[in-house]
Amino acid sequence: MSENQSIVAKVRDIVLNVDPKDIVADARNFGIDVSDPQDFAAHALNYTHLEKLSEKYLDSTCKMCAIGGVTSGVGGIATTITLAGVDIANMAAQLYRLNQKLAYLNGFDPQSDLHQERVQAVYLTALGFDAVAQAGIRSAVAKAATESLVKRGPASSPAIRLIIEVAKVLGLKMTKTQAGKLVPFVGGLIGGSVNYLFAKSAGKKMVTEYKSEYFDRWQIQNK
Repeated sequence: MSENQSIVAKVRDIVLNVDPKDIVADARNFGIDVSDPQDFAAHALNYTHLEKLSEKYLDSTCKMCAIGGVTSGVGGIATTITLAGVDIANMAAQLYRLNQKLAYLNGFDPQSDLHQERVQAVYLTALGFDAVAQAGIRSAVAKAATESLVKRGPASSPAIRLIIEVAKVLGLKMTKTQAGKLVPFVGGLIGGSVNYLFAKSAGKKMVTEYKSEYFDRWQIQNK
């Protein structure tokens, strides 16, 4: 199996489209009185509980990303060369999933045409892509979507295509830090740490951005 096929297979294994009912259930377990995703927008006075749930989601995502880094680096050069692309794609996919969860918690619907572009922008910005890079990624995704109308290949899903394009750019940006994984066993610790810290930084940016958006909209609605 080629590296690209392995990347697609890995991303497809991750449930990218979060079920909003699961977010509602998690929120209720945190003592937040909601029965529908739209209810989150009216909980500004209980936002502390939303933050705690956001942190729980973030911690879980960081651990998943760290595990991928350890796996790709623990065997040194053999596993790093084989799994590096899959590792970065896994991290991009895990952060994509986190972004969806945070979006729902803050009153956005990632599946809605009205909110989709903003949710995607939060994701890409948190991963460190400027406006030019974001435009390039969106262009590549749109081109792939057009081609997929004919081919219907394994990467025809817009979400999978987006993550693959993100992983390509992230891979180039993280080449130097990935080099530390070439040392057997020690590379696993380095890979896990690098992934954990990157996911933590990106996730915190998402949390902060959504919180700002949440209260901006809340203030407008309550004027």
